[in-house]
Amino acid sequence: MLSSSYVSWIVEMPGKGDYRSLRSCVEAVRDLHGVDMGDLSEESLRLASERIVAAYEDESWPRGVLRGKARMLKCVLDPYWDVWIEDYDRECFSPALRVNMFLFGYSRRARDHNGNSPYDLAEKLGFTIESFDDYLDFIDKVMDLAKRRGYVCLKSAIAYDRTLYFEEVDENEARRVFGEDEPSEREKKLFSDYIMEYIVSKAGELSLPVQFHTGLAKLGGSNPMNLLGRIKRHPETKFILFHGGYPWISEVVALAFTFPNIYLDVCWLPTISPSAAVRLLREAVEVTGGSKLMWGGDCWVVEGTYGALKIMRRILAEALSDYVERGYMSLADTVDIAEMILQLNPREIFGL
Repeated sequence: MLSSSYVSWIVEMPGKGDYRSLRSCVEAVRDLHGVDMGDLSEESLRLASERIVAAYEDESWPRGVLRGKARMLKCVLDPYWDVWIEDYDRECFSPALRVNMFLFGYSRRARDHNGNSPYDLAEKLGFTIESFDDYLDFIDKVMDLAKRRGYVCLKSAIAYDRTLYFEEVDENEARRVFGEDEPSEREKKLFSDYIMEYIVSKAGELSLPVQFHTGLAKLGGSNPMNLLGRIKRHPETKFILFHGGYPWISEVVALAFTFPNIYLDVCWLPTISPSAAVRLLREAVEVTGGSKLMWGGDCWVVEGTYGALKIMRRILAEALSDYVERGYMSLADTVDIAEMILQLNPREIFGL
């Protein structure tokens, strides 16, 4: 559970260190498994492990936490380990199609940072790719099929591989790179720039929102403002910008204010920095009225999701209660905004 949280990004495990980022996990284990492991003692960790293992022996445990304990109606699932996932709880989850791999289709040997290749998926689906035109046809087919299979959005975590700055690239430049086993870095970028443009355009046609990881990846290129040109070129496509663009919080709010097709997902940010999450929520509510906001846990296991939700609820209460105390909003107004963020906005955007 700990290794699938973000704790391991901050401190070495299993040694003790600054475990403030562990707070959501500690609260989840206390609430769900009846163990206080806050002291990180060997005894408490062993007991927590035993109870977690026992809980997962019941296949209904994840659904019981998500639907029963956390009262979640639906979760968007990013199955990056199996992009064409078959085995998942369809009552609890609606999948997102991670598109990183398509940007590496210049070579059959190239893979994204999760080890995915579009040619593996083509083989699975019985699709033969011999030419660049075949490759574009394959992307069309996958996106069409994904829509029909119940995928509710696309997901790009390409900021872990490269900059978010995408140029307008002529199709012929991308064609020249296709099939190259050892293209230059410039050629790789030209190819991926064109393919992402193609995917974003197709997403607009299919009414599939596109989620983008922004901030805290390859930091020099993960500023959400790098997406400005792409956003302008595709007003028909809904873009969902993740993580508040941290540390570029005001930038994502400005994008949401300026462009009708921009939405902000606060996922992960409450775990990274609660104070930054409060700041984002306040700025975004003041600038957009709350209609552009949603929340996600960005977790791998249900304990993480449950704990992340508890933190988000406290942060949301802190951010909005201040408006009531200052007479800036009524209590009823803030309740409406909270409902928009936690339920109404994502239901509308994803068509759930």
